[in-house]
Order: sequence, then C-alpha cells, then structure tokens
Amino acid sequence: MTRIILEGADCCYKSTVADKLSKELGYPVIKGSSFELATSGNEKLFDHFNRLADEDNIIIDRYIYSNLVYARKFKDYSILTEDQQRAIEKKIRHKAKVIYLHADPEVIKQRLRERGDEYIEGKDIDTILELYREVICNAGLHTYSWDTGQWDSDEIAQGIVYLLE
Repeated sequence: MTRIILEGADCCYKSTVADKLSKELGYPVIKGSSFELATSGNEKLFDHFNRLADEDNIIIDRYIYSNLVYARKFKDYSILTEDQQRAIEKKIRHKAKVIYLHADPEVIKQRLRERGDEYIEGKDIDTILELYREVICNAGLHTYSWDTGQWDSDEIAQGIVYLLE
C-alpha cells in the first residue's frame, strides 16, 4: 500500500514524473492540491486531503505541503491548520513517500517563460521556494528530494521506483 506524493514549485517536473510513474506502476495520478481547491474553504480542503489519505496505490500531484506554501503566498486561499496537517501526516506516515522536486530559481524562471502559467510569474519563484524550504523542513514526514536541474524526469522516476522496492 503506497502513496507517492509529489511536491514542489511549478515547472519542477511533478506532472511529468507522475505520468511516468503511473505508466511504470499502474497507479492513478490524482490532483491533490490546486488553486481551485484552495478557494473552496478549509473544511472542503481538509475533507479532500483526508479522503486522499485513505486511498492506496496512488500518485498525488501536490498535496498538503503545496497547500501550506501557496496559501501563505496567496492570502485569499484556504489553508490547513497545524492540527489538520498533523492528523493527515499521522494517517499516511507509514504508507507515503513524499518527494520534493525543486531546482535553482533561475532554472524554474526559464521554464516558466517557456511554458507560461496563468497563476505564477517568475517574480514569485524565490518566495515560493523559500516557503517550500520552510514547509518541507517542518514536515512531519520524511521527505526525499531531487534537484530537477541536475536530474531529468526519467532518472527521477527510476529513483522513486527504486525507493519503493
């Protein structure tokens, strides 16, 4: 019974790695956190995250840690309380692999310029990465980390599969 949770700033290969893992493992990819979800209120947000904590053999593309980052950056978004975060972490502690994907801010900004994004701009990246460092550092679960400026998505997906063996 495994949950793979992919966290990280925009343009750090989360969706690409999720798709590759899904093909390799046969697990579905589920969007864990999103800008739309963050505007639905704390109760709906917690219910959504809590339901995902009950699922097995899934890949979650953004989860509670992304919520904690982006809700601090965008003040009109709902955010989990510390008690809610700890309750979810307790529920998934022995069943989840949390993967933090990151890159140098300039690498991410270049990727953003190439891809474009309707919510995030290059000027937001330094703050977002700083918030991720804080949130991941205070996470109640062990976190594995890959620098997507040094590892490509195939190598990361292979590394995650190795972790599961």
